[in-house]
Amino acid sequence: MKLPGKTTCLLVFFLLTGPFTVWSQGKDQPAHEYVTSEKIAFFTEKIGLTPDEAKKFWPIYNAYWKKKNAIIEERQNKMSYYSEHYKNLSPGEMENLADNYIRQEVQKAQLLKEYHEKFKKILPIEKVMKIYKADYQFKAYLLKKIKNSGEEQDQ
Repeated sequence: MKLPGKTTCLLVFFLLTGPFTVWSQGKDQPAHEYVTSEKIAFFTEKIGLTPDEAKKFWPIYNAYWKKKNAIIEERQNKMSYYSEHYKNLSPGEMENLADNYIRQEVQKAQLLKEYHEKFKKILPIEKVMKIYKADYQFKAYLLKKIKNSGEEQDQ
């Protein structure tokens, strides 16, 4: 079964943010645990983390994602509010929402800059660059895994 792009994106979103259950090797497993274990294995391999590096890296990376997700969640809440009320918002309210959106994008950039410096303190620069590459690759990997699991269930 081929999933349309929008459906696949929604599935990934719910896997990453919701308390939904995904099926892994025949067992029910909470989505966040499944995604976390997949991400740890994927990143460790792609970045080439040694056990010592992994011990230092994961607490810092997890703190980064926790803060980043808080910013993203706040932005999603504001955008949902806008989507539900846009017909009744004053120009001033719209400007406030638009300015807030930009502030949150700047916050994400500042957060990345802050954690980039932390990553450089614990990893060689080659591995720091691999973090950023792995971020992109993991999203594609997860989408492919979801798509393939849907095809397996159809057989």
